[in-house]
Amino acid sequence: PEFILKDVKKLQYLYGLKKEIRYAQTRTLDDSTESVAEHVYGMHICAQYFLPLENPTGTWDKAKIYEMITIHDIDEIETGDMLGYLKTKADKDAEAEAQRVVLKKIPTTMVPLIANLINEYEEQITQESRFVKALDKMEPVVECYNEKYKIIFARNKTTIENWRSVKDKYIKDYPYMKIFAETICLTMVDEGFFYQG
Repeated sequence: PEFILKDVKKLQYLYGLKKEIRYAQTRTLDDSTESVAEHVYGMHICAQYFLPLENPTGTWDKAKIYEMITIHDIDEIETGDMLGYLKTKADKDAEAEAQRVVLKKIPTTMVPLIANLINEYEEQITQESRFVKALDKMEPVVECYNEKYKIIFARNKTTIENWRSVKDKYIKDYPYMKIFAETICLTMVDEGFFYQG
């Protein structure tokens, strides 16, 4: 656990770039928001950390993984972000429709690649798509192990059951991510992150 928590802090150091605002602008100190693009950046950092651990032979298509990370939440341009444990079938249908809308609004030269990546990600058949899905669930584990999320979890009434319901089933097949996620989760329980009701 000590090694994992130390490495999480090192990953969070790299997450520092999420907070650096461009063009001589700043966010207020009490701004606890995170954009979808910042989440995508965090996934790229997590991929660099976990990919050599989970695929030491290097047989997975690394370029495809990074491309898929970049576009995996592209529907949220239209739908916005939503807490995973609150999503209904109607919300998931709206996401599928939003993907079609996005594909109509982007440059036509980008459509074939992005459409193929979206389809592959949604089908969850390939090793690369399943790894990206696991990273999508792992990245918030690294992000949310931070004092400011105690307030956010309380505001959103996020219980440990909510948290696990959208993460565990995707992370379970990746031994390194699984042990990291479990260690951080248990530490967050001990430190009072989750809503108790």
